Amino acid sequence: MKVLFFGLGGIGQRHLRNLVKIQPDVCIGAVKKTKRTFEIDDKLKANYKTNILTKYKIEKFSSFEEAKGFKPDFAVVTNPTSVHVKTALELVSHDTPVFMEKPISNNYDGLEELLQISKEKNVPVMIGYMMRFNPCAIKIKELIDKQKIGKIYSVVLIINSYIPSWHTYEKYNEFYAGNKSLGGGVILTEIHELDLLNWYFGTPNRLWAVGGKLSSLDIDVEDTVSVLLEQDYKGWMFPVNINMSFVQRAPMRKMLIQGEKGRIEWDISSSIITVEDKEKNKQEVFDHSDFPRNQMFIDELKHFIKCIKTSKEPNASLSEVINGHLTALGIKESLKKKSIVKKTDFLKLEMI
Repeated sequence: MKVLFFGLGGIGQRHLRNLVKIQPDVCIGAVKKTKRTFEIDDKLKANYKTNILTKYKIEKFSSFEEAKGFKPDFAVVTNPTSVHVKTALELVSHDTPVFMEKPISNNYDGLEELLQISKEKNVPVMIGYMMRFNPCAIKIKELIDKQKIGKIYSVVLIINSYIPSWHTYEKYNEFYAGNKSLGGGVILTEIHELDLLNWYFGTPNRLWAVGGKLSSLDIDVEDTVSVLLEQDYKGWMFPVNINMSFVQRAPMRKMLIQGEKGRIEWDISSSIITVEDKEKNKQEVFDHSDFPRNQMFIDELKHFIKCIKTSKEPNASLSEVINGHLTALGIKESLKKKSIVKKTDFLKLEMI
């Protein structure tokens, strides 16, 4: 098997290591435009003594044009968000399956064309929403589908982290998350839960966002946002409130779903779900705290490779996750316009 990488930063190198575990005899190529070759481990710590090109025998190319002779079985796209769609279009046009790291893009440009070409050529594009392979996320989906707490009344999400602590090997305003030109900002960077909401409940009817760049950090993107979604699920409507920030020194990641029979609380950071059924005066705890985080990344790659080999559409395919992504773009639009944005306004693609 041959795999071509576009981007070998922290997440790219994680996928590289996992791919070698899954497929030890894999041949790796990389389209690289930066000179950086040091190793970045799963905890985002740099090892400047190790050259990844040498360690993994990576064949380096300056462009996809130059890499065509490599003839990859698929490509891993982990370059900056702002060039994801452009890169994927070039690959899909040449019948190369694409595993693309989230977020898909920072605007609408090329999205419809990528959807069309991928569908017409039957070339899979899967987005790296590894949270769909999280046992807690899967359990929450099961609990919702079985109406464990009855009719849902509200959902609250808190997503807090601190961007300066993410990458020790580069400045926080130099990588994509903190840089507008590269497609950064907290809305797109912390998009996993938006994808899960789309998976659980579908696309919201309308949304409203407030916030922006509230911190004193040297970044040119929104860092703190509160979002109110009007969700329509199985014929009833309820509010979803999302508070997201990547300038909070005290990290927190939680989901609270409240319903007519009780509530479901997911401490995402500790991987523990608590279900309270007030009708039966019963509490259940699902503890997945021993689940290794990297297993999600391994499982999504295994799934993608299997789908390529069996010609099946992957979980988290572009067509499956696109509405969640468009919801994120709608939130950015609401923040910019300071107004409510309806589903018909942010689902701008004719194919949707």
